[in-house]
Amino acid sequence: MRIWGLGLLILVLIFFGKQANAADFDRSQWDKRIALRGGVIRYNMSGDFSSNKDDRPNYNIDLGDLGLDDDGTTVFLNGSLRLGERWRLQLDYFGYHEDATKRSDFEFEFDDVLIPVGATVDSKFDIDLYVVNLSYDIYQTNRAQISLGLGAHVADLDLKIAGNLRSGDNTVPLGVGDESILAPLPNLFVAGTYALKENLILNCAGGWMSLSYGNYKGDLVFARGILEYWPFEHIGIGGGYIYTKADIDYDPNHMKENYDIKMPGPVAYLAVGF
Repeated sequence: MRIWGLGLLILVLIFFGKQANAADFDRSQWDKRIALRGGVIRYNMSGDFSSNKDDRPNYNIDLGDLGLDDDGTTVFLNGSLRLGERWRLQLDYFGYHEDATKRSDFEFEFDDVLIPVGATVDSKFDIDLYVVNLSYDIYQTNRAQISLGLGAHVADLDLKIAGNLRSGDNTVPLGVGDESILAPLPNLFVAGTYALKENLILNCAGGWMSLSYGNYKGDLVFARGILEYWPFEHIGIGGGYIYTKADIDYDPNHMKENYDIKMPGPVAYLAVGF
């Protein structure tokens, strides 16, 4: 639904771009050759992790069951570079880093560590998403552009769980489990930009890819809508909404792991451009 809405919005941008008086706009004022953006995302995280090894039972862990906070704030970084008249390179980074302690109300096994009911569970989940996209403007006026591109999301995921069981006055460590993967996920990319004014720019982008290669199988969906305001020639502010969903399978024959993660949330940032 979000991707259909993004496509509709891009069509609206094309319509207004054709209707606008392009002579009234100086494209160089809003289409910065180099732009750096830094700010925060207030995400609403949800997801689960499952694993199946040849010599142990399957298990599935919902991140909420571990007490991991589904609402939080993380750093957002972006850099864009216009290569010539129509080619563009864009880099993004954001992540999720949370830890929690909770008493287990069900029994489960994680990375050969058996966690019984009533055990104290210390968990830590780290996600780092690195994004690179190279795009080409297939449509361009002095106040609008539509771009198509190809890129990749590199997802670095690491889940650690440590268990402790209290027996009388003693605490018995149950062990530490650690599961991690580094998954590069290629994606198709489409973006639309419309300058409402020379210093007020609406930008929408999104993409999707479903691909199997090597030990990886993944589905990736991402979308964002951003409004940028440049009160000064080289300094601007921006805000909007970002949605990312990654469903990643890692299957090196002797085991199979799955991460199914959703990270939607509003974003706000400061921009510097030249």
